[in-house]
Amino acid sequence: MAHHPDKNRYALAVGHVAIEWNYLERDLQRLAHHYLTMDAETAAHMFAFMGNVSRADFTAWLVDRFEDDLAVKDHAHHFVRIFQRLRANRNIVEHGVPALTRDGAFLGEIIKLDRRAGDLPFAASQTELDQFLRDLHDARAYVCAILEAVGSDRKDRLDGLAQPDMPARMRQTRQRVQKD
Repeated sequence: MAHHPDKNRYALAVGHVAIEWNYLERDLQRLAHHYLTMDAETAAHMFAFMGNVSRADFTAWLVDRFEDDLAVKDHAHHFVRIFQRLRANRNIVEHGVPALTRDGAFLGEIIKLDRRAGDLPFAASQTELDQFLRDLHDARAYVCAILEAVGSDRKDRLDGLAQPDMPARMRQTRQRVQKD
């Protein structure tokens, strides 16, 4: 198969998703670590045995257990919900296979194998991939603002911080066609 510019743009987007996701995972872990009474090396070892769902759930539990400021709790829980939505989208992008023509033109779909239903095509136009990258970037900016506030014990830094909208779920192609 030839190297088609569409395939290369898709591969570049997938690479950017992987990089941004790694940063977001690290930021989630940093938020959780803020509430732990152990050194970073020990915490990193503990987190290495958790998947992303467990890490997010554990972070939410830590915030509930140890955070007294209701605004911080609200922002942290909102971030965890955003993280979970982005995790689902990331799994589609990173574990799906792009639908390509024989010459490598990207058809705007990602085929994700579902153990029960077979191949599930998800809508993934360049516009949708670009939006997903913006959602990852916005989530990082949001959690970094939260981290800055809890890390400095200046919780008033969250005053006026707007909660970002929940990112859209990636939709199966037939859902896009039915709703458009």
